[in-house]
Amino acid sequence: MSEFQHPRPSDAAEALAASTTRPILSSSFLSIDQLFLDFLTEHRVPGLVWGVVDHSGLIHHGAHGVKNVTTQVSTTHTDVFRIASMTKSFTALCALHLRDQGSITLADPLTHWLPELKIQEPPYGLDAPITIGDLLSMSSGLVEDDPWADRQLALSKESFLSILSTGVGLDLTPSTAFEYSNLGYAIVGMIIERAAGVPLATVAADAIFTPLHMDSTTWNLPTFDPARVVSGYSLCDGQWQIEPLLGDGVFGAMGGLGSTIEDLAKWVALHLNAWPTAERLVRPTVRSSTLREMADVHRVMSQPRLTGPDLVAQGYGYGLMIAHHRLLGRVVGHSGGLPGFGSRMEWLPEYGVGLVALANRTYTPLADVVRRGLTLLVEEGYVITKAVQPSPELLQIYRVINETYLDPLRQSSLEKAALPTYLLDRDDDRRPPDFASLRETYGQLAVADPLVPTGSLRGHWTLRCQHGTLTVQVMLGPMAPHGLQFLQINEAPASE
Repeated sequence: MSEFQHPRPSDAAEALAASTTRPILSSSFLSIDQLFLDFLTEHRVPGLVWGVVDHSGLIHHGAHGVKNVTTQVSTTHTDVFRIASMTKSFTALCALHLRDQGSITLADPLTHWLPELKIQEPPYGLDAPITIGDLLSMSSGLVEDDPWADRQLALSKESFLSILSTGVGLDLTPSTAFEYSNLGYAIVGMIIERAAGVPLATVAADAIFTPLHMDSTTWNLPTFDPARVVSGYSLCDGQWQIEPLLGDGVFGAMGGLGSTIEDLAKWVALHLNAWPTAERLVRPTVRSSTLREMADVHRVMSQPRLTGPDLVAQGYGYGLMIAHHRLLGRVVGHSGGLPGFGSRMEWLPEYGVGLVALANRTYTPLADVVRRGLTLLVEEGYVITKAVQPSPELLQIYRVINETYLDPLRQSSLEKAALPTYLLDRDDDRRPPDFASLRETYGQLAVADPLVPTGSLRGHWTLRCQHGTLTVQVMLGPMAPHGLQFLQINEAPASE
């Protein structure tokens, strides 16, 4: 009842590094597999599939357990799971695609497209209309509604419009705070249909599914090949209880898609290819800038859903959750949960790697194990960030500063390479360093470490001297030719 495989021959998988100079090694796959096997046992999940993704697509997958408790048929990487709220990322991109085509704007008031919508205004009133952008970024003020909305997938268009016309209340002031709303994404789906003149599923097929060959991704699961559709379960009093497979209705826009690990790997690869550090092995079918826009924080979460000492910030983009992590950098993804199913996809743009997992138990909590899998890849050095390319001017400043330390009489050469404003900083903490004094204090230069560019026009490095170690930070000016605008040299901590 287990399946572990590299989709390509192992020598090809070993050669794939995408954004790195070191391949994702097969030994890392064994560690990933063990994480998920342990998770499946601990959380009593009937079936579980997972996949590791790079810029080219799926490079490893595993599966364990069953897709049907009664028949005991093993689950595989080709099985279709309901992905629940991971659907929101597809709905968001459809909306943004229409925006890029000029059909809508994110500033459009909801009532422009849905005049049936009646918002119950708070006592203090509303000083601005709720917009499409508010819904996409979970900033609309609508109350969190998982317990109710998760049972509404099959709701008809007529019933939905009736609900909207009776009055929708607000929990928070719009555009002021994050609050997760499934209703909001159902409204987005309806707006997409009215703006495009065709159903959301048609927009998604034309813009996403067909170009990416996501042939096993669908909203209409009841009509899909039943042999490939996974049954969802809840554990009730120690017994597995099958959850009914809800049909495709208006709330499908927020959580109704079904998909496979293979198809979702194509989706994650599309997003990885949108970043400048990617080798672009998958040609984006939509604007790369739009995909990156989805992965920007548009509403900060004051109470993050995922916590940990290494999380610097967390927020919601457009259909995606974004975290900034001290080790992993930008972390992009989304969870999904419905009666019978749990899912999680997450990727690291700076490292060019992602991980997807699907399970068939109600609200399976996959976020932590997926994050641990990505952390393992980074901590063990199986993936590394692609170095930023420094500009020729930055490389020249690096050489001039090192030469000036070797011979402080060359300080005039450094000043010639600087902007006129460089010598105007006279504050004690910002004035240009005196290389003669540095040389007298720290002695001869033994080794100048390589430049570490943090952008094409700025960077830092270490000078290892006879009597101590110095850190150098530089930043060049914005206008060409790019002269030195800031230089700071400090004594390095003892650990360096």
